[in-house]
Amino acid sequence: MSVALITPLVLTLGLGLVIVADLLRPLPERTYRLSLLALALSVICSFWNLTQAPGQIWPFLTDVLAFDTMSAVFTSLVVFIAFLCVGISWGTFEEEQAHSGEYYSLLMASTLGAILVAHAKELLTFFIAFELLSIPLYVLVGFRRYHRRSAEAGLKYFLSGALSTAIFLFGASWIYGGSGSTNYDSIVLGLGEHNQPVLFGLLMVMAAFAFKLSAAPFHMWAPDTYEGAPIPVAAFLSTVPKVAMLGAAIRLFGSTSSVLVYEIMILLGALSVLSVVLGNLVAITQKEVSRMAAYSGVAQIGYLLIGLSTLMGALGASRGELASETLGAMLFYLTVYVVTNIAFWLILVTVSRARGSTSLDAFNGLAKSSPSLALALMIALFSLAGVPPLAGFVGKLYLFRAAFYLQPMLAFVGVLGSVLSLVYYFGVLRRCYFLEPPADAAPIVLSRASKGLLGALLALTTIGGLYPGFAQICLRVAERMIGV
Repeated sequence: MSVALITPLVLTLGLGLVIVADLLRPLPERTYRLSLLALALSVICSFWNLTQAPGQIWPFLTDVLAFDTMSAVFTSLVVFIAFLCVGISWGTFEEEQAHSGEYYSLLMASTLGAILVAHAKELLTFFIAFELLSIPLYVLVGFRRYHRRSAEAGLKYFLSGALSTAIFLFGASWIYGGSGSTNYDSIVLGLGEHNQPVLFGLLMVMAAFAFKLSAAPFHMWAPDTYEGAPIPVAAFLSTVPKVAMLGAAIRLFGSTSSVLVYEIMILLGALSVLSVVLGNLVAITQKEVSRMAAYSGVAQIGYLLIGLSTLMGALGASRGELASETLGAMLFYLTVYVVTNIAFWLILVTVSRARGSTSLDAFNGLAKSSPSLALALMIALFSLAGVPPLAGFVGKLYLFRAAFYLQPMLAFVGVLGSVLSLVYYFGVLRRCYFLEPPADAAPIVLSRASKGLLGALLALTTIGGLYPGFAQICLRVAERMIGV
């Protein structure tokens, strides 16, 4: 059996074991530990797979799924994030304890869908994986079904997800009609003098991708969904689908960039500018930290779309060195964003549990009642904003430098957006350090596991900015992916 198949098989077996164990004897702690163990083994297998050749794989799988460095990289990121999200889930809300089997099995099923999305190299296979990623998330967002905001968030997310599915299928039908194929690599071969049907189909598919990425102007579901969903689900939603869809976008648009390079660059560039500007401006006005995080996520995906637009331009112009540099910068920034974002959500779930709210007021005087937690929050927010010498700054520096060579205006927009983001990030820190805590505010105590996880995430965020080796690893991996 190929080593490339071990990770999805381990995850599938773990998912089945969690379901069976919960059916036989529903014990929340055992279910939690089984799912955590299955994901931990998946993480180990996925990182081991990065160092191995894929080996022989059944032809019927290789026709529809790609087993290469790109799929291995994005699989590793997806299972690592899922492991962290499961890790911060224990005891966060009542329904997680009462229905732990359903909760953790749905998280693992969505993770499996995200892995297949990153592997898919054919539109129909992608659609099946896309639905496996999405359908469990519709349930998870509305998991607290007796809470109005959670039920409302689940319904809104389901409706927007159904719309994105319809748009994707509509676009895929145009691509198939214009090129005669649903395979990514064969789409270009079917192009003739009239590319309008394929271009229109790619526009529709890009819109469907933008829904899952929460890129403006297709982000309208994100603020309400993040606010209403359980916090660990919001953390999962803000990272795993974005990582998987970015991998799928690189594979699909990269295969057509040699012919439709200018059109793809313009479309991705427009999405990136809208996301950066709108995400940062609207985040300034938010009073709920979860909604602020949603708009911050819109801006963050805008930065990555700047890199994606540059990558497509470099691939279309056959500039392999610039393409590998851009992709390496994207991988580094994506990894930094994931690690920092999970640290932020862990802090948010801790504060929410202690003070019963995710509003900005819940952070008043946090530095006086819990100075270590306030310091951790400052490191996370500074990294998201791109303040030196943290890893977020280095990631943005590499990303915008690569974009400057090909699209200097997009790089300027990215820098401007980073400056704007300081306004709302500093707004949260101002409440932590310059306002008085509530009269009944007690020190917030983290469990030993939460302290260890938060410390490890913030250590990675700090060391990633000071030690250049992490960025060099991403560059070498990108060179393998591009084939330079």
